[in-house]
Amino acid sequence: MKKFIAVILLLAITGYGIWNALAAEKAKEVGLSVGNVAPDFSLRTLDGQAVRLSDFRGKPVIVNFWTTWCPPCKKEMPDMEKFYKAYHSEVALLAVHLTSQDTRENAKSFVSEYQISFPVALDEKKKALKLYQIQTIPTSYIIDRDGVIRRKIVGPMTYKQMVEATAEFRK
Repeated sequence: MKKFIAVILLLAITGYGIWNALAAEKAKEVGLSVGNVAPDFSLRTLDGQAVRLSDFRGKPVIVNFWTTWCPPCKKEMPDMEKFYKAYHSEVALLAVHLTSQDTRENAKSFVSEYQISFPVALDEKKKALKLYQIQTIPTSYIIDRDGVIRRKIVGPMTYKQMVEATAEFRK
């Protein structure tokens, strides 16, 4: 009987250790490095809707920081629209307009001119700019369905790069 209790106790301790190890793996740190959980933020879109990054959990997302006066931003927007039209059911796209560095009116005109159909959030008070320590634009983050940063891309992306950067997360 003592051996039976010892075996049960040993199994319970082993099970607890395995459970703790798995729980620690899931509890990732919030931060800006690849492998960190992306910091959450809440902004308003051009049409006044509140949007949180965490609203996209369950679906991979590209978060793109940009302005209208940035030539590389202008260059990548048609490819972003093309990507969004092709993959919106598999990957979300959130464009964060750094309105504190530009204007709401410029963003609105830009979205109309480029016929942007994906969500454009306005960072009017530098919340996301500071939170993500954005220094170069455009900067994009590829975030998986669990909210974990998988890639950071500084500079403009092409359609092909977007497809390749999100391929493993679209499965």
